[in-house]
Amino acid sequence: MKNRFPTFWHMLSILGLFVLFTIPFSSLEGLFPASQKALAMLIAYVFPMILTIWAVNKIYNLRGSANFKVSHLNILPVVIVVAYAFLIVGEFTVEMLPEPSGIFKKLFDTMNDAMASIFESKIIGFLMIAVAAPILEEWLFRGIILKYLLKKISPWKAIIYTALAFGVFHMNPWQFLYATVLGILLGYMYWKTRNLFYPIIIHFVLNGTAFVASQFTDMKANEGISDSFETKQSLYLAVAFSLIIIYAIYLFLEKYFAQSEQKLVLATQNKHKIAEIEKILPENIKLVSMKNIGFKGDLRETGTTLDANARQKMRQIAVPYAVDVLADDTGLEVTALNGAPGVYSARYAGENASYEENLAKLLEEMQGITDRSAQFRTVVALSHGKDELYFSGILKGSIADSPRGTGGFGYDSVFIPEGYTQTFAEMGEIEKNRISHRFLALEKLKKYFEDKII
Repeated sequence: MKNRFPTFWHMLSILGLFVLFTIPFSSLEGLFPASQKALAMLIAYVFPMILTIWAVNKIYNLRGSANFKVSHLNILPVVIVVAYAFLIVGEFTVEMLPEPSGIFKKLFDTMNDAMASIFESKIIGFLMIAVAAPILEEWLFRGIILKYLLKKISPWKAIIYTALAFGVFHMNPWQFLYATVLGILLGYMYWKTRNLFYPIIIHFVLNGTAFVASQFTDMKANEGISDSFETKQSLYLAVAFSLIIIYAIYLFLEKYFAQSEQKLVLATQNKHKIAEIEKILPENIKLVSMKNIGFKGDLRETGTTLDANARQKMRQIAVPYAVDVLADDTGLEVTALNGAPGVYSARYAGENASYEENLAKLLEEMQGITDRSAQFRTVVALSHGKDELYFSGILKGSIADSPRGTGGFGYDSVFIPEGYTQTFAEMGEIEKNRISHRFLALEKLKKYFEDKII
């Protein structure tokens, strides 16, 4: 469970799966006449890629589907400009490498011969280079690998690791550098939009440009944009200008995405809960505290169910302040105690009770009880415009005989999630946030925003 997808070995296995699936399809090339070599290569690429994507989802039991929804069309021209700037920088990095020799030259020549065969067929070549490759490669690298890396590590680390894996996938040092540089832009756009529209568009535009240039100019399949510059000085100037453009557009996009963030007032004053929720929600959802809108005092929690409490807290902010609000209520439900402490989890030992006092009362009541099964349940209430929506998350587990661990808060030191031997308090914060009841509820909320807002 600790080696949550994707690790280095997972990514290596993905490359292995693609190679494995490619072998039988590559052998079919001999069955096609020479005039249909491009078609054979298209089949030998598309089907292994589809099978790899399918196998990865099945083997690692990945939940959710890739998001292909069109979004943020107003910045399309800017993104196209920065894509070409990245193209020039990527080509320049390849220029820094020495000419291939030995085994690398054989590999280089073999790949160039294959590309030349594809480029000879206008229709099939375009379908493979400009259509199939952008869709399938972005689905695999950004829609699966980066998507799940973003749940594990910081965004920029996830983007760079995915870009490196994307470079390795192209299987030679020259394309590795070029693909890695472009992979940073592709990953950044996926991170900010949380869908594959822009990664596919960027990939399509750049691959399509290369293909069209090879068809209607003197550029060969193994040549790049850098070959069109007459002198090294003009290339260096183009690279310098491209870096300036990249930085300027980066600043613009940062400002744009900051303004397009979904702002939610978080109806709680529990600093532990605020910190936990901030780490779980996606980057495009910005939490605003109650103090920022001028709310003073305490929220009433007089409901007899988690749903009623979440609704009550949400409406205390949403109605008078006319803002979008996120509220939640969480309870520990112990089977042997008929669901207690439940809705009274935060005040089990009395009003204003401390975490320690609530925990002590729970363990006292559990003395001598052999059935230690329990569950954490979270209900998230969202007020968004005129809509009120509710999302729930349940995590089953058991109660330990005594507190263990120093992390977390509340009942974390005695709750052992199902399938684990550690309590929440013994787990690292990142691991806890990947499986928690609150995470499960907020994942549903995130999907709502991806489907309805983005």
